[in-house]
Order: sequence, then structure tokens, then C-alpha cells
Amino acid sequence: MVSESQGSEDLTVPGDFFKEVKYFLCGNISDQVQKLLRQGGGKEYSYLTDLATHVIADNEDYPEVSEAREVYDLPVVTPKWVTLSARCGRLLPHKAFTPEDNKLFSGLVLCLSQIPEEDRKALWGMVTFYGGNCQLNFNKRCTHLVTPKPEGAKYECALKHTKIKVVTPDWIVDSLAQKKQQEEEKYHPRLVIKEEKKEPPPANLEEEEPMDTLPSSANQGEAMLGLDQSGLSLDGKKKLEAPRLLNLLNKSSCDQTPPDHRSLGRVQSPLLTNRRIRDITNSGHIDASGTKLVLSPRDSTKVHETIQISQLDDTPPYLKGDGELLEYHGHDPKINVPPDTCLLGCIFVIVDYQEQVLPAQLETWTRVVHQHGGFVDPGYSQRCTHLLCDNQASPFFKQAQQDGKRCVTAYWLNDVLTIKKMIPPWKALHLPTPFPHSIKPCNGQIIAVTGFVDQDRENLKMMISLAGAKYTGSFSRFNTVLICKRPEGEKHKKALEWRTPCLNVQWLSDIILGNFDAIKQMGLPKYQNFSASEPFQLDYHYVKAVMGPWTTALQLSQDALQNLSRNRVLFTPSPPKSKRKGSQDGNGTNKRQRNEPIKPYRRLPPEKTPRVLFTGLDIASVNDLTTKVQLIGGEIAENIHKCTHLVSTKVLRTVKFLSGVSSCRFIVSPAWVEDSFKRRCFVEEKMHTLVDQEQEAQFGFSLAESLARARVQKLFKDTCFYMTPNVIPRLDMMKTIVEAAGGKVIGTKPAVNRVLASQQRQGSPRIFIITCESDVQMCADYASNNIDVYSAEFILTGVLCQKMDFDSYRF
Repeated sequence: MVSESQGSEDLTVPGDFFKEVKYFLCGNISDQVQKLLRQGGGKEYSYLTDLATHVIADNEDYPEVSEAREVYDLPVVTPKWVTLSARCGRLLPHKAFTPEDNKLFSGLVLCLSQIPEEDRKALWGMVTFYGGNCQLNFNKRCTHLVTPKPEGAKYECALKHTKIKVVTPDWIVDSLAQKKQQEEEKYHPRLVIKEEKKEPPPANLEEEEPMDTLPSSANQGEAMLGLDQSGLSLDGKKKLEAPRLLNLLNKSSCDQTPPDHRSLGRVQSPLLTNRRIRDITNSGHIDASGTKLVLSPRDSTKVHETIQISQLDDTPPYLKGDGELLEYHGHDPKINVPPDTCLLGCIFVIVDYQEQVLPAQLETWTRVVHQHGGFVDPGYSQRCTHLLCDNQASPFFKQAQQDGKRCVTAYWLNDVLTIKKMIPPWKALHLPTPFPHSIKPCNGQIIAVTGFVDQDRENLKMMISLAGAKYTGSFSRFNTVLICKRPEGEKHKKALEWRTPCLNVQWLSDIILGNFDAIKQMGLPKYQNFSASEPFQLDYHYVKAVMGPWTTALQLSQDALQNLSRNRVLFTPSPPKSKRKGSQDGNGTNKRQRNEPIKPYRRLPPEKTPRVLFTGLDIASVNDLTTKVQLIGGEIAENIHKCTHLVSTKVLRTVKFLSGVSSCRFIVSPAWVEDSFKRRCFVEEKMHTLVDQEQEAQFGFSLAESLARARVQKLFKDTCFYMTPNVIPRLDMMKTIVEAAGGKVIGTKPAVNRVLASQQRQGSPRIFIITCESDVQMCADYASNNIDVYSAEFILTGVLCQKMDFDSYRF
């Protein structure tokens, strides 16, 4: 037994003292504690698993702590439990050694004043959870007065007591975000400039032309694409840097009145709104990464979306300068395209957005495009007319430019569906950015907005996020730029007093279009001009190449007009079940019979039933092959992990294909399905194993050999990966590929000593660090300790070849 008089550095334990302890370390655990655990025969896991018996953490702040308790029901103890157990010669009860809660606000008494009840409850919970006290009464016990407004009796009284700090609710939120109390002086409510009230409608609004109401959704379907203003990703978690897109909006949910394309119109659009804690000070803060703190989501509300387009008549926009006169067109002006078929003749290919929205939402986009006369192809081909993309970084964009295709964003499609006319892009948001989202040209800029309301303000928020700047609804000395609609108002007055640049929307538009020099040229006269009738109008000089295909009008054939009604019938929403019962189509065929599942020619035992997936094939081919597989007794797999046969025409670097190399028994060509269907039974796979000599030569591997290696042993068995935030492909895709190869992705950055230990000690999972150019500085601590970090190709090419190359992909 160890003497209690010994120092912790002299503690030793028998080799079997901790043999029953299987632990996961969380936080900064000292080397001495880790030495005791190893010396006593404890087993460390590099990732949290239900096989562990203890989680050792230095505080409660780590997400693994709550996960250990809520998901795995594991005890969480402090490092002190290890040392005291070693001193006492026995494993002590773990209940007395749980980590203490973070006492960030310990000793503080906060008086909450003039805060709405819903937000007050949220703030109250935050403060008390982190050790502070809250009250509504203002007395001598108070250390802080939390109020959004510099007014009221409590505020006046607090000013007379220098020991009482007066702050806005942002002080609490930012202190929690930074994990330390912020300077109170920066959060005084007198620094907050409130938003101007909504402007009254124009005096000549009654002179606008009347607007026809859209048909109901039962006849027309969804009307337009909805843009997400909520700041949340689709799963409610932290979103990516690019603005995300919601479902297509249903017209029946709102009163939509699209404008005639020659007039100034107003359209009502339901957008998801969330009450944020910063709404108390009217700021709705968005940081550079696009994160918003949502405390109390409320029901969706309707807001007015103001469409202000200066060139929506039949006269196309022009680009003049340097002796040039370029004219841009949508449809051929000689053909009168009905508003409800405004996408007639448009064939879209969607790229980039697969990483931003769910597959079900993309299907909804496809349906709405079809309802308005257009078509969506599953893959790029020469028949494509429009490439729907987010930025210009993808190879699809470069190919589309070479082929003279029109490249636009989902924002353009949304606005076109709103105004019911396919016209050339007129906003910077309508064109793909010339830089990927990892580049932040306005990083460090803190931008406020004045004079813009409703959808114009939301568009500016999106533009600020795309530029990589931080948006604040309030205005203070910390703002670096103020975007003004007109040189007036309280914010503008304060900006002049504090010498903050006041710029128009064109400054932000130019940056998004790739003119990064505008960041250093804020004093140019064109950025000080606030008299433009359409402040969002883009400067076509910066987008000559992208706008090139718009110089030629989109031609329509008579067949397209004649086939329109037939195509629209295919995508008409199905009637309710009560009306569908017993109904028949034009040929007398019962619809219920048409939707019955396919009955196979023969049924196979479960162990012999192929479970098939397809990749790299168009939708028509997939549907045809799926029917044939099911008719001869096969099944379509739920996911790649349950797939036995992956069907592809060539070697691809898709998530499905790379995962299939590690997990599927066979990767075959479509000829395997065709041959099996002809013989009414599944034939030998060997004759139809996929062979792609071009790709195999390019990457220096043999697919057959890779599949053989994967069957013997998983490539990433006993291997863990940590990936920095901006690694491409994104984390969920890489996680699927890694797990299919037997590996594990950890979400928390591992300590240097853990990585070193994992690579030096046999029997424990190895940890590899995956990073990219923009995140390489985050790995400086690994480099200084001679720990290699790798690019994503270490995983992607490694899985394809089924071997780890430690030299080619090292940073």
C-alpha cells in the first residue's frame, strides 16, 4: 500500500491495480495520472465507447462528459480519483469525485431588467447553471444590472453606484462563448444604437399596376424556393459558412401576389424566424462562421419580401463601356412564354447544393422546376442549359463555362419563380461566387446595416456571410463598416461621429463578385453614391465571362410548347387518399394497382439475396435496373454498409463508391444485372467485375486487388482520425468512408500526448490528424512535436488503393 506521505510524483501501483479500469481521457490530464493508469494495467480508449468503464475529465465543459452519462451511462471522475485511489490502495467510490461545474459566474448577483419573459428565463438558466445568481429586485446585493436599454429607474440608480456594472444580455452570451467574463465596459447599453423603424410605403404605391393572385397549391404546387434566414443548418446545429436553403415554399401557406414583370411589386413569403437572445438589443448577431445562438425558437411568421428590380420589363439589361454594347436575354423575346411556365426550355443540373440540403428537398426543387416547365437532369451533359451551383470552384462550373452554359445560384431561381419570368441575373447573389467558402475576403470586418428592411435586409445578411464578415443588427464603435440605403438616420449620424465608413450595397456586391480591391478602396465615389433606384444592381463589368452565355437568347422549339401540358401532368400533386380510392386513370387502370410493390419471379433465402446499390448512373437507368433486380429476387440495400453488390459503370471517387470498396463483396458493371435478368437468376459476378483501366492507371491501383485486400482485413482497423473543420469532403462524408473501412472519426481535437502515445504504444488505436491548407495553422502543436499531419487524400486514395501511403500526402 502506498504511504499517504508520499508525493504524487512518487506514487506507484501494482501491475494489476487498475486492470478493471477501461478509461477515456477528456481534457488536460497530467502525465503522472496517465502513468499511474498505465502502470496499474488500465486500458485507454482513444474514443468514447460503451466498452469503457470510466471517463476521466478535469471539468464538465466537454461534450463527451454529457455523452458518457446520457448515452453510455458511464461514471465521470476527476484525475484526483486516480491519485487518491493509488494512495489508499483501493478503488474509491467514484461518486465523490465528479468534476465540478464551471463556476464562470460564481459570486455574481445579476438583476435582469426590461427583458422579455421568454429570454429572461433562458438567461436565468444560463447564469445559475454556471454558478451565478439572478433576481428581479435591484438592491445592494447586485453586482450587475442586465438591461437592453439605457433607461429606467434601475438604470439611473445603477449609474450612481460605481461598483455595479451595467451590461446588455450580450455580455452573458459572449462570456459563455469565450468561457471567461468579458469586459463590462464594452457591453454598456448606451453603446447600442437601435434599429430604425420600418419605412412607410412609397407615396405612389397606389399607382402600381394591379397584381393577380396565384392559383392555390392544389392546382399549381409549390411556388418558389425558400431561402433560409434562420442561421441554422438543417439539423438545427451549427451551420456551414455558406447560407443554407430550406424547402420549396408552398403557396397555400401564404398570400402570395407576384408582381407584373413591368412593375414594382410586393410578395409575401413565410420565412422561418427564431427569436435570438441578441434580438433583445436588436442585433441578431452572426459571427464569421455563420453561427447564431438560438434560445427560444418561435412559430414561423410572415414577413414582406420586397422585390425591387429596375429591369424587369421586356428590355434586357445592357453592359456599356470600353466601346462595348452587350445585351443579355432570357427567353427569345419573339416567343411569349406564359408566367406559369417561366422555366420552359430550361434544363438544370444541380451541383454544390447536395452538401447543403437534404435529398428530399432536392427532389422538391426538381418537382417545382418541372411544374414551371423546366427539367432537372441528374448529371451534366451537353443538353444542359443552366448549371445551378454555389461557387466557381467545382470542375462542373469550368466545364459549363467552356460549353457556354448559364451558371446561376438557387437565389436566382427563387427570384425568377417569384416574378414568374426567366430573366438574366440582376443581383450579386444570383451568380456563383468566384471563391470557395473557405476563403473569407472580409474576415475581420464587422458590418452593420441601416435603412434596409424585410427581404433586402435578409439578402444583405447573406451577402455579409458570403464575404466572410460578421453581421451585427446593432451599431457600436466596434463596427468597421455601415451599409446604408440613404445617408440618414441615427446609425449614420453616429458613424460619421465615430469615423466609421458608410458605404452602399455595391461595395459588398463587388467583393462577392471577386473585386477584393474594394476592401481597400472604400473611399471611391461609387461606393458613396446612395441615389441608385436599385441598390442591389450588380456591376456587369466584373462578370463578363459568367454573363457571356446570356448574350444569346434561349430558343424554344414548337415541340417544347406542345409537350408542356403532358410534362406538367406527371408532376401534379396526388389527390388525398380519400379521393384516390378506386380512382382510375385515362386508360381505366386502377392507380392503386400501379403503385403495388413489384412481385419477384422467385424468392431467395436471405443469406443468398443480393442487396444492391447503384452509383454514377442516371435516374432512368437506376429505375430500370432496380426493377430488374427486384424481379429476379434481389433487394435494394438501405445503405452502403448493408450492400453486397455495388453497380457502377466506372471507378468513381464518390462516398458510395469509396465506402463500397471497403464494405461491399462485389463491385460490378450494369451488365451483371442485365445478364442476370435475361437468365432469370443472378449469374456469377466474376465475369462482370468492374474494370476501369483509365482510372486504375491514373491512381496506380487494381480494383480487384483492392477488393481482395478489403475482404482480408479492414484498412483502418484500430485507427482513429481527427479532422480539422474545413477539410473537404465534409465531416459526415469522410466519416462514412472511414467507418466503412473499419476506422473511427473523433470529434474532439486530441492532445499531443494522446497522439504520441497512440502511435508509440502497441495494442491501442492509432490517431491520425487530417487537415487542409486553410487549417494547417491549427496543427502547429502537432508539427512542433514531430507528429505528421495528412491531407484528405490520405484517406480517399488510401481507401481506393486499400493501403496507407505515409509519404505522398503528408503536409
